[in-house]
Amino acid sequence: MFPTLACLSKASRRALTPKRGNKDYYKGTRQAFLPGGHRTGAPGKHVVRGKAKYRLVDEKVRVFVAPPIEEIQNSSLKPYVSTTVPVSRQFNKELYGKLPRGGLTPEHYYKIAPRVVTEAAQSSQAS
Repeated sequence: MFPTLACLSKASRRALTPKRGNKDYYKGTRQAFLPGGHRTGAPGKHVVRGKAKYRLVDEKVRVFVAPPIEEIQNSSLKPYVSTTVPVSRQFNKELYGKLPRGGLTPEHYYKIAPRVVTEAAQSSQAS
């Protein structure tokens, strides 16, 4: 018996989506994820009987705190940096040091990268 052509192809390596999974596979809509944060859960629950089909729970609704709008408008900070802003050679030299001939290599980056020393490593070096 020969394997089928589909088993030999790379068709099974595609991303698993809800349409390709079985009837119980649900990937989600990521509506309960915060950008850069932990999963906080849905802000409400579905109601079986009732006028509204989805009921928000006040304790679960996400609230984002921002400074007053006047403070934001009067700030000297701007929301983005334009691509036309000139970068001085002195700034690049301070940031990257003298780059080797081939550009930024992993070895050069390892030399200039800041070192993170853990407490365990410090105590082992001290003794």
